[in-house]
Amino acid sequence: MNIFSKISFLVFSEILFIGFNTTTAQEKKHFKKQPNIVLIFADDLGWTDVSTGNTNGNRGSKLYKTPEIDKLASQGMSFTNAYTNQNCAPSRASLISGQYPTGIDNQVFNVGSLSRQDKRTKGFPDLPIKPFHQQKVISEDGVNIFDVLKTKGYQTALVGKSHGTPHPLKGDYGIDLPADIHHIIPAPVNGKRVKSFYLALNSDKKGWTFNSEYVDKYADPYDQEYIDNKLKPYKSQSEQSLLLDTPKHLTDAIGDFSVDYIKEKANNEKPFFLYVPFNAVHSKVTGRKDLTKKYLKNGLNVRFAEYASMIELLDQNVGKINRALKDPNGDGDFSDDISNNTIFIFYSDNGGLLGNKPLIGKKGNLTEGGIRVPLIFRYPNVIAENTVTNQAVHCIDFLPTLADFAGVDISKLKKIDGSQPQYDGVSFASILTGKKNYLSRTNLYWHLPGYMDERFSPSTVIQKRFGDDYYKLFYFYESEEFTMYHLNKDLSEENNLLENPTSKEMRIALSMNSDMLAWLKANNAPTGTWIKNGEKVPHPLVDSVKKYKN
Repeated sequence: MNIFSKISFLVFSEILFIGFNTTTAQEKKHFKKQPNIVLIFADDLGWTDVSTGNTNGNRGSKLYKTPEIDKLASQGMSFTNAYTNQNCAPSRASLISGQYPTGIDNQVFNVGSLSRQDKRTKGFPDLPIKPFHQQKVISEDGVNIFDVLKTKGYQTALVGKSHGTPHPLKGDYGIDLPADIHHIIPAPVNGKRVKSFYLALNSDKKGWTFNSEYVDKYADPYDQEYIDNKLKPYKSQSEQSLLLDTPKHLTDAIGDFSVDYIKEKANNEKPFFLYVPFNAVHSKVTGRKDLTKKYLKNGLNVRFAEYASMIELLDQNVGKINRALKDPNGDGDFSDDISNNTIFIFYSDNGGLLGNKPLIGKKGNLTEGGIRVPLIFRYPNVIAENTVTNQAVHCIDFLPTLADFAGVDISKLKKIDGSQPQYDGVSFASILTGKKNYLSRTNLYWHLPGYMDERFSPSTVIQKRFGDDYYKLFYFYESEEFTMYHLNKDLSEENNLLENPTSKEMRIALSMNSDMLAWLKANNAPTGTWIKNGEKVPHPLVDSVKKYKN
């Protein structure tokens, strides 16, 4: 089936762009009715892993250098309360589908499965709950973010990690150019089966390869021409000569592919949506040789030097892609600049690998360290420069937000069976354009009906905004217990307010308890079954938190 069979009814509307009357004649020449969209989705990059302070309340890293991301933050709007799901696949699935994992077209709650308990899990192997059996990829029949943008004529491409969608990326997902690359690169080398996680391999059968039909053209080792033409603008005090004749890093290859895609599509009458889910900085962490040596010289140990190297390499490729928007044909003449008519987004799929202080936890946790990430939007003359918002947003919100900018009325879309797609996200375009400071939506939810080693057990979380204040309520199904935190005052989630709640805190807890139950019921959220009797694990009662009342 194609996009036209998936979506049977469309209403086309034009978006009102703010501030275009301030642009020059040259800039106006390159505006189209819909903006191009470039969405960079980093992998496992934590809230404090970037050196800008805009995205993290002035807590930018002193170890890791991200000058290109910092520059992007100065040119657009940064979100200090940007959220994802707890790890890779469910974050990507929610971003693409516009649904929480509970959504009918999603059902991707975790990487692999919800039965990932091991010896680190309390009670292993005799755990009390049999987890829900999830899907591994989103439904083809949903009207996803690619489908939505195609209704307005967008050309769509994915280059990088396919997660929450199949690998290889086959099927009807609305992606014109499905250039997905697995982060494990296998190849026969000198008669032996070899695996690499980021560096190209010299295959006995294919030559230099990333095991990708799309990206292998960028797999040749670094040579002087590449260093001179691609890397010198980002020298950053590293000894780039160390790279000569060494294997190409996948992060550079994905960046190069993206640059060539922009060059090809820049002068096309149709707008494009380029989704770049980098594999970096996912483990097994492998930096680029010149950058790793630089950080070792700066005194970092091997583990942190490799991680810092990979973050800076990711940053350099953000710069490459940004530069391609300013000068698509790369001739040094910026008359072909398309950046003013491009929404450029930088985001991460979950919390960092090594540490996210003052946030507690990491990738895989539902604490802030696992789900709060950097997010930046740039759209010149529409989004004000160097602005910061603390409005909480989530990957479910990207579909309706980008639909707004593209002029798509998602309420008029239909699935192939004639039903209307149900989206959980809300558009935050009004935040980006400065029309509003807060959304009317006050609640975000996370629901995990299973296990992942020590990092989570069956649980539901609600975050709720009361005025300017954010509170977070956890419910744990095994123990039927709650905890609650005031995030404005307690980013590290150390002070459980339910241990000695005030009357005000109890009112807040009851409100959140009620909202949590209503959401669980409305979404028919699965909970698994009790091993002891095979019965369904119940949702929390509407006033369960009353037991903590003084």
